[in-house]
Amino acid sequence: MLLKIEFKKIRDFGQIINDTFTFIRQNFKPLVKNYFIFCGLFVLGGMLSMLLQQYKAVNMINNIGSSGKNPFGFGGIYGLEYFLAILFSFAGYASTTVFALSYIAIYVQKGNETPTTDEVWGYFKHYFFRVFGSSLLLTLLLIVAFLFCLVPGFWLFPFITITFPIMVIENGSLAYSFSRSFKIVKDNFWLTFGTLFIIWIIVYACMSLVVLPTTIFSMIGIFSHSGKPQMSLVFTMLSTVLQYLCQVCTIIPIVTITLSYFSLVEQKESAGLMERISNFGTTEKPADTRPEEY
Repeated sequence: MLLKIEFKKIRDFGQIINDTFTFIRQNFKPLVKNYFIFCGLFVLGGMLSMLLQQYKAVNMINNIGSSGKNPFGFGGIYGLEYFLAILFSFAGYASTTVFALSYIAIYVQKGNETPTTDEVWGYFKHYFFRVFGSSLLLTLLLIVAFLFCLVPGFWLFPFITITFPIMVIENGSLAYSFSRSFKIVKDNFWLTFGTLFIIWIIVYACMSLVVLPTTIFSMIGIFSHSGKPQMSLVFTMLSTVLQYLCQVCTIIPIVTITLSYFSLVEQKESAGLMERISNFGTTEKPADTRPEEY
């Protein structure tokens, strides 16, 4: 039997990645269940908006030259449904972030016990709009930073990412959480950056593999037509549905981010170590006794 993950401990790169997948494996059913309860509406809204967008785009592209209109102008392909899809995407990512962080915060408070949906809802309704608004502002900041030769964007990436666990777990404002992220990350920048960068590559690679077959068939369909190439509406729609269903995988990097946060805090403050010392001899539940890397 696998020991339940103890979040409040120092971890190296390998331990963070390994414990990410261990935690998800141990909590797979409640995580997926709560994901669709709290994020399903946004995923569905985004999916329907993008399906309308793709339907419109495919028809306009396939009819280029016959209508005499430019489909790539404002109000052409990029209509209301396109901006609705973007809005739902932001809301979907914010809801995934809040639900996963809320789940972990309660899990830690309960001594590594699975939280109930009602408990997660209590956190979710309190933090959703705070995280949603903050994610919009921080995304704009990150976009501006990437415009300056990419380097500032990569530099800000780990600080912005760690802001959200601080916001939910420590009940911090945006200003407090953002400034605190600099304090706990600055001495471990490369470890934090490398860990988050690698886990996002793994997640995006897995998501791309799911969508790859429909993309290949769509490309084959485009170039198999005699005369003018035609996009396949069926495969385009199927790719869109798969992309949105794969968003459940974004739980993985959020768990990694939270493990990184606890590791960084433990290195700075040793709160978890002091807690275990104070509770020594009083706990009845098995704990994760693997050695920490100090």
